[in-house]
Amino acid sequence: MLLTAPIKTYAVEGNIDLTSAQTSVGKRFAKVFCEAKTGGVNSETASEYALNNTYLKFVAFPDDKQYLDDLWAFTSKTINENCGDFVDLDEIEELEIFFKEEGIIASNRELYLPAFENN
Repeated sequence: MLLTAPIKTYAVEGNIDLTSAQTSVGKRFAKVFCEAKTGGVNSETASEYALNNTYLKFVAFPDDKQYLDDLWAFTSKTINENCGDFVDLDEIEELEIFFKEEGIIASNRELYLPAFENN
């Protein structure tokens, strides 16, 4: 049996609607992040763990700052509800920067990957 993972996930011609993103990215990111934080790891490690165990780095989001802001608002609220006692305000601010940067990178992956020439 061969399992494959998508290089990039698209919905509705390259844009995933906010409700779908909240479920598939935000909720899952918060869950995995909180599992790591309550398990005793620092926020930097927890955020990397969450990134590597969610669709955040594979989903192409619309080119819309408000969209990422809204997705982050949902995600941070979920984090606060599930493990707010384990995260301080500075960690939330750093996590917001990380989350949004990774969302931008995922949506513009071709700008961040090296180009290889065929010989």
